[in-house]
Amino acid sequence: MLKSQSIGVIKIYAIGVVIIMKEMEVRRIFAENLKKLRKQKGLSQLKLSNEMQMAFTFINDIENCKKWVSPETIARFATFFDVPVSSFFITEGENTNNGNLNTDFIVKTISDEVAKTISEVGERFKA
Repeated sequence: MLKSQSIGVIKIYAIGVVIIMKEMEVRRIFAENLKKLRKQKGLSQLKLSNEMQMAFTFINDIENCKKWVSPETIARFATFFDVPVSSFFITEGENTNNGNLNTDFIVKTISDEVAKTISEVGERFKA
């Protein structure tokens, strides 16, 4: 989280705009890859929603960048399609052999969020 005392207000605003833009870009990339994997399996949104026991509207909203998914849902999609989580964050022209800093950053951010959530849940049960 950004601390206002260490960074000026203008910089926080500028960084916030970049983060929002990156989030929408991540959603778009994820949505495109989900749609591609779904079509490769020959599934409609309705069939995928039935197989994954998710609402059709949820699948549709994800593919149209209207909703975002939790790390757990990303893991469920990866398991269902039998692909690594990172495959949802790779762009079409990206060379997967050389790695990609953007993909690495996205996967690390998601991993950090999962670890944070697990830690927070664990703390609630300790109390």
